[in-house]
Amino acid sequence: MGKEFFTIEASRALVRLFDEAARQTGHGRGRVFTDFLTVVRYSLAGQTMEEEYLDTISKGYVSGNSGKRGIDTLKTAFHQMIDAMEDTGQDVLGDAFQAAITYGENGQFFTPDSVCQLMGGLSVPEEPKTINDPACGSRRQLLAIAKKQPHWEFTGQDVDHRCAQMTAINLALNGLHGWSAWQNTLTLQTHRVYKIGFNRFGGVIREVPVDQSTVGNSKNQAIVMRIPNRRR
Repeated sequence: MGKEFFTIEASRALVRLFDEAARQTGHGRGRVFTDFLTVVRYSLAGQTMEEEYLDTISKGYVSGNSGKRGIDTLKTAFHQMIDAMEDTGQDVLGDAFQAAITYGENGQFFTPDSVCQLMGGLSVPEEPKTINDPACGSRRQLLAIAKKQPHWEFTGQDVDHRCAQMTAINLALNGLHGWSAWQNTLTLQTHRVYKIGFNRFGGVIREVPVDQSTVGNSKNQAIVMRIPNRRR
């Protein structure tokens, strides 16, 4: 296991709950984190992803006494994540992911919030009204831009499904609208697409068929420019 390196203290507390759920279910921490994303996504989807949710929690999360089950711990983690996001205004979910799930594997070092704020102030034009981050991670750069242009449409793509889900969740919980896609933006191979914003199902995240999405298709869209990460 790699060395944990949290930048937000609330993320450490969140990971402790993932570890508790891991003990309750017999799963590893990484599996619990991935399942947590599914559960949160379902809770924001107006019950439109019920089959996937039920399949996920059937694997060890509903065994045991009420209040001490894995699903109960994930519920606590969800509430704690929202509280931490409100208190800190930072990317708690992404920090937990980088610090204690991937440990930066495959170069997954997310851009620090301070750099995102700087880039958002320097690189955002006034006209496009849509913004695209083709390697979005957990959405930090998009949220930095949203602080200046909250009514724009935000699109994020990432080759890692966990990142695409984190982006969808973070955009939804910050009241933004747009798209998040599990997509390789070099080959344009697309696996799943989520539309973010209030919908007729009563949710704020909805999965749409790939061929019905507008991911990457806007003719008047600004593209987030990135600084390459360097391993030290």
